[in-house]
Amino acid sequence: MGKLASGLCLSASVISFMGAAIPVMAQTGPADTADTRRGVGEAEIGDIVVTARRHEEVLQEVPVAITALSGDALAERSVVSVDQLRNFAPALNVSGQDRGDATFYIRGQGPGVLGGGQRNFTSVATYFAEVPTPIAGSGMFYDLANVQVLKGPQGTLFGRNTTGGAVLFEPTKPTFDLGGYVKGSYGNYDYHELEGVLNLPIVEDLLAIRLAGDYGRRHGFTRNVLTGQRLDSRNNDSYRISVLLTPTPDIENVTIVDSNYRDNSGSGQLLRQVYPAANLGILPNPLLFGPTATPETIGLSEFLGLPPSFNLTAGSPSSSYIACLQVALPGCATGPFGNAVAALQAAVVNGGLGLSGLTPEQFAAAQAQQEALGIRRIANPRYQYRRTRDLGVTNKTTWQLSDDITLKNIFSFRKEKTAETLELSGPLSYLYSFYPAGTKPYVRGFEQYTEEFQIQGKAPDIGLSYILGYYHEQAKPGIRQAYRSYSFGSVVSTIQDYDDKSDAVFGHIEFDIAEGLQFSGGVRYTWDSRFASSSKLLDDGTCNQPDPSQFDPATGMAPNVCPQSARAHFSAATGDATIQYNITQRILAYAAYRHGYKSGGFNLPAPTADTRTFAPETVDDIELGVKADWDIGIPLRTNISLFRDKYKDIQIAQGVISGGTFVSAVQNAGRAINKGFEFEGTIVPFQGFSLSGFVSYLDAKCQVNAGAACRLGRQIAYQPHWKYSINGQYRLPLPGETDVTLFASYSFTGKVNTSDSNASAVGLKDSFPGYGTFDARIEWHDAIARGIDLALFGTNLTNKDYLVGGYSVATDLGTDAILAGEPRMYGVSAKYRFEL
Repeated sequence: MGKLASGLCLSASVISFMGAAIPVMAQTGPADTADTRRGVGEAEIGDIVVTARRHEEVLQEVPVAITALSGDALAERSVVSVDQLRNFAPALNVSGQDRGDATFYIRGQGPGVLGGGQRNFTSVATYFAEVPTPIAGSGMFYDLANVQVLKGPQGTLFGRNTTGGAVLFEPTKPTFDLGGYVKGSYGNYDYHELEGVLNLPIVEDLLAIRLAGDYGRRHGFTRNVLTGQRLDSRNNDSYRISVLLTPTPDIENVTIVDSNYRDNSGSGQLLRQVYPAANLGILPNPLLFGPTATPETIGLSEFLGLPPSFNLTAGSPSSSYIACLQVALPGCATGPFGNAVAALQAAVVNGGLGLSGLTPEQFAAAQAQQEALGIRRIANPRYQYRRTRDLGVTNKTTWQLSDDITLKNIFSFRKEKTAETLELSGPLSYLYSFYPAGTKPYVRGFEQYTEEFQIQGKAPDIGLSYILGYYHEQAKPGIRQAYRSYSFGSVVSTIQDYDDKSDAVFGHIEFDIAEGLQFSGGVRYTWDSRFASSSKLLDDGTCNQPDPSQFDPATGMAPNVCPQSARAHFSAATGDATIQYNITQRILAYAAYRHGYKSGGFNLPAPTADTRTFAPETVDDIELGVKADWDIGIPLRTNISLFRDKYKDIQIAQGVISGGTFVSAVQNAGRAINKGFEFEGTIVPFQGFSLSGFVSYLDAKCQVNAGAACRLGRQIAYQPHWKYSINGQYRLPLPGETDVTLFASYSFTGKVNTSDSNASAVGLKDSFPGYGTFDARIEWHDAIARGIDLALFGTNLTNKDYLVGGYSVATDLGTDAILAGEPRMYGVSAKYRFEL
């Protein structure tokens, strides 16, 4: 904890430089919004204050496409888990291979490396209290000031550089008012949750503490008929302790300690479809036997580097190529694998490579069994779980040196570790992770330190404001990462390590050219240093032999290297420029250009020597937008943005089997263009009643063929063309101070392609159907007495069956292990608010 202590000292040291104390107005937190309850007496549209440009601004005045939800709005929508955000923000989709993960996509860009154990640099960064950190699952949506969804490349204002966008989770800051609340909820699937907040002013205008916690439990909605286990449960114990210190009127220090412990029953992976002739995404292993070896001369299993107990046969019915050709990995047709690929091409000319350890009849029986069980039951012989423990410490110090210069320092330490099982083959039982009965070892981790320093200034005489900053980040696993898995007849432990560092300098200005006309823009330079290693060991501790993924990287030949490791450095300059013009006081038009960058990285274990490292991804983004409040006799707000993102060396992740283990192979797919529009609107036809909603369209396509996940003319995986949502809220004008609020929402997400673009060619499904869900809530404010609120709520009230993620790679693995969305959920809650 030495670095933690040093960082806290560094942040707190700003306080010691008291100097000449210049008074500063008390700052309000970014949660501040117009009092929506005043809408009972006057028809109006409230505003929310956001911090997208690192200072507080009304959302309608920011020349950036942003969707922001206040803490009250999140409660009105019954949001308790991050995956629900997909229903309330255009261009945002949340998916994942596992129920406990959350992969954020914005405008078609999202994930990085598949699978655990390797650092995941995504195109969309998630932040908590201005610090980038992975965010998933339940136990987040209590005592939040707001959630902000920023679209397009980020990086010239704060934190980590991204090519797709950022999602900011901002906790409520302590105040010098005594108050808080207690809230209890109960619903179906034995859902029960207790949430509480206590804000304590210890020393007036000097020290305040805010305590917040959330205890949530819910049974799983998927039943394993073999073990009796309820999968897809939701169990979390979470707390935050926030300390506000203001030693002088111009210095503010906030320290946040937060923890989230989730102990869930694992994901109910459904067997949607099977493919006995799967090519298994296997890459050949000729290096152990010489470049002229063929399947006929040494045996097919040995040639592929598989255990002898797992047999493969040539000539099974299939029309797809082997993975080496399928994902167009560099060096497949030339280099050390050239002769082997030619031999395999000859071997598959009559149909391909398929599974023979299991008969087609067994695959068909497994699928028929799943169809008979339906979407809420599975048959799996193994116990499953997922347990995650998060801990974070964030310290933010703000010192206003003068009316025109402010210093800001943000230090953080975050640690996460996860114990989990992975299930890819269901009842067919040929690819899964497992550990001794009664044990749940932590198998992957994340430990991160960040330091960010900003100088915020302004020159009001010339209409200029600016931010200059430095950002540093270092991440390691924090634990020994070791996965135990059963893969095609053998038991293998995969051990992975990484050490990533990122440093950046950035600057941003906002300049008033003339009345109503402003230019804003920024530049950033980033240096990334990355290291990773991977080993696959047998139970006796020896290196897994034979294994084509662990050849000597220097020679491309045997003997194997264990561990296999890689080190690389990446750097890039990025920037943005925006022109905004206030056509009237209520209409803002803007045009923006942004150049974004995402770090390169490694494929470990690497399928081939040429794929060990992949290059950075860059994007050129153009966005045009108009934000307007109209006076048509009733309040009307319309925000629209059009965008076009041109990607170079876009990173596409493809799951393959290498040496009998499911691994990620990220490749640079060349060019891709994502374009579309987003519209958000709100209208208040009469006092107390409002309608709001959004519609978004996305066309996201690769410009070249680069693997199953990226095909020319095909929408990029897991990205719907269309999304829309409509929300209605009516506040009944009851006498006195009490009122009843009715809220209803319908959200639709269009069809999405899976990453298995080969599926349709062999008669399988290659997409998830579109779906719509209906949610509603009735809340009675000050129901029994002042400060007591009662609510009745429900999500997916029509009990719609729909699919949201999983491992849809049937042509590679033989099965589709997919996730269904939540069924109908409903419940009641009671909240007691108090203040003195």
